[in-house]
Amino acid sequence: MKSSTVGGRRTVRGSVALALAVVPLGLVSCGDDDSKDSGAEAKPTPLAITTSDAGAKRFTTEAPRSIKGGLVKVVFTNAGKGPHEAQLVRLDGGHTPQEALDIVTSEEPAKIPKWLHFAGGAGAGPGQKATTTLDLPPGTYAVLDTGGGQEGPPPSARGALATFEVKQGPSGTLPPSTATITAADDEKADHGADHENKHSFKASGLKVGRNKLLFENKGDEPHHAILFPILPGKSLADVKKAFSEERPSGPPPVDFESGAGTAVLDGKTKEVTDLQLRKKGRYALVCFITDRDGKGKEHLQEGMLKEVNVQ
Repeated sequence: MKSSTVGGRRTVRGSVALALAVVPLGLVSCGDDDSKDSGAEAKPTPLAITTSDAGAKRFTTEAPRSIKGGLVKVVFTNAGKGPHEAQLVRLDGGHTPQEALDIVTSEEPAKIPKWLHFAGGAGAGPGQKATTTLDLPPGTYAVLDTGGGQEGPPPSARGALATFEVKQGPSGTLPPSTATITAADDEKADHGADHENKHSFKASGLKVGRNKLLFENKGDEPHHAILFPILPGKSLADVKKAFSEERPSGPPPVDFESGAGTAVLDGKTKEVTDLQLRKKGRYALVCFITDRDGKGKEHLQEGMLKEVNVQ
């Protein structure tokens, strides 16, 4: 089982979303966003990102050269024949997209430097669109595609890479959401100890079909939120055991094909993003990221593995 982590053991396919590394349709929208801006709130700045096939297992990602920041609505279009993602990262101090890509796709535990900020994003299946609304501060950004279920080098190593500048702009209110997932860190935990509750999830309102998900990272460490249906007869303990093994034995305790998830967010940030859930029932909600210092366990082993019910 290939999985997707920042700064941890499971880094075969990068840092964006496990669902887009092992599940072809991890982040997916069933159509254009139909939410409406209301009242006197400023409308978000549109950020159109498109990934397309370029022949011979090559890809292209197109984005505007610059946009006004603050409240931004990402509209990601997958014009290719395979799944793709648009993980936004902000790069400080003149660092390059290639440097960021090398870190998030490293197969060895990697320290996440202070100049690399995970800014959220979206992913979609072939021929589909997904939207995410978030707040982007000024700076230089890269669009990374590190998974997509592709064999071989990640799509960003084969052309699916873009950069853009964000200029100062007004912040605004995120659009209404129908479901919420909150990630948090335990500030009182001894981060040098073998502590099993350093991080946690809370979730509410998840339903089958299209969710407008508010994903909020209240912690200091980067997190994502990945969901897999738990198979009949399997427990959350079975899921933890399978995800914790270097080489899992036996059939998986979850349905990878019906998985879904978010992009990675830095601490103290949030977004409203499209999330498509295919089945009712029990899901494992999990974060595969490790702490920025490159040490310690994946967050799923430190409290971020939770059973949630999807109505």
